[in-house]
Amino acid sequence: MKSSDIVITGVGMVSSIGVGREAFTKALLNGDSGVRHFDEQATASSEDVVLQYRTENGNLELVGETAVVAGLVDFNAKQFVTPRKALKVMCREIQTAYAASQLAVKDAGLHAYLPAEPAAEPSSQTPCYTESGKIQSHRIGTVFGSELLYGPPLELSDAYADSVDSDGVFDPSEFGNSAMRHITPLWLLKYLPNMPACHYSIVLNAHGPNNSLTVGDVSGAAALIEACGYLHRGIADFLVVSASGTRLNATRASFTEDQPLATVVDPIARTSRPHAVDADGLVRGEGAGGLVLERADTAEARGAKPLARVLGFASRFIGSPAFVSGDRNADIRPDAGRGSAAAIVAAMEGALADAAMEAHQVGAVVGHAAGDPVLDACEREALTQVLPNAAVILPATLLGHTGAASGMMGLLAGCVCLQTKQIPPVPHADLCQSSGGADIEPLNVSDQLRPLESPIVMVITHTSPGHAIAVILTA
Repeated sequence: MKSSDIVITGVGMVSSIGVGREAFTKALLNGDSGVRHFDEQATASSEDVVLQYRTENGNLELVGETAVVAGLVDFNAKQFVTPRKALKVMCREIQTAYAASQLAVKDAGLHAYLPAEPAAEPSSQTPCYTESGKIQSHRIGTVFGSELLYGPPLELSDAYADSVDSDGVFDPSEFGNSAMRHITPLWLLKYLPNMPACHYSIVLNAHGPNNSLTVGDVSGAAALIEACGYLHRGIADFLVVSASGTRLNATRASFTEDQPLATVVDPIARTSRPHAVDADGLVRGEGAGGLVLERADTAEARGAKPLARVLGFASRFIGSPAFVSGDRNADIRPDAGRGSAAAIVAAMEGALADAAMEAHQVGAVVGHAAGDPVLDACEREALTQVLPNAAVILPATLLGHTGAASGMMGLLAGCVCLQTKQIPPVPHADLCQSSGGADIEPLNVSDQLRPLESPIVMVITHTSPGHAIAVILTA
């Protein structure tokens, strides 16, 4: 089977610019930003959200009311999760992944065939349905992109307090026993990275392939590649592929703050400015995306119209200088060492080769850049080298940095572009050109909606250690 025999038949979005395909598409094409004042967000509890932002002197400080995030506004997990008691063992990322998956399955028209049922005589041959018209349990699977999941600091506050001796010194040897007394036995289930795929497999009664990939921002794209592998090998007929992430969690920031945060600007909606000459950091975001993958013949047999077709992909890792040296940092100096332009170039060229295509055939490229000037520079160098003329789409402008969901959000933006035959605008396009003495290459961006001249979109995503993935989609 060729990659081009695999199609996307459903998508689901849970984002700061909308929940569901219709809302997401409208906001993306209008350039409506999800970046707002923190107090305008209906996000997680305030004590679990980091309100640090880069100030004029470059320090990270609490700035209270001026903090901005790209959090979810119109999301209520109770509308999606059944049974509702399951919410007790679901952190934010699990809830959003579940919801995005539900939306994708509904969008693909698979509800009539679910939940899956065991086959009297399991077979790898089509048709892949039972006598009652349900999908055979072993022919449907889930592949989710995830990351380390963190709880709010207050969940461990009592256990911590009990571990402080009479002199006010924290004793680590006491923390284990204290935690056993103060933390519910089911606490760990809320934060296992494989639980999003676990919960949704149970809902589907899916007995096919099940995997969770925790490779940072590229997790969603990596999950798509993994799912394509299952379809290529004939061990499944339907794959639900999702990814979720958040950068609003305070505990996470205490351990993994290796990228700079943006200076708040006026208007606040322009605070997330990837590839801008004055970009100095990212905006914290959250969200989840999901899609349904299947073979083209399976989709045709059930009358499903594909949203996009997978033409090719490539995953490459070339360690960044910071990764090689172990110098994890959030500096914005040009030599900070985050990211690998070489890895991005290799992934883009590899995807073109896999799809047997030339660069000039690509109508648009969905960038991963989120406003970190160091990582943005790596992406810009790769774009200039491989796809210098392709129109550039920058979803993080509206969504902020969504962690492990970043790559999936790019894939969903690519599907929107192909379905509408339009290239979404970049509101700060005027700042993505060489100006003010800044030595940067101009990108093919516009603050206006443009037609997609060639129905081929490349989606790129990459990480600060040096992992890059490129996926090519067509209508």
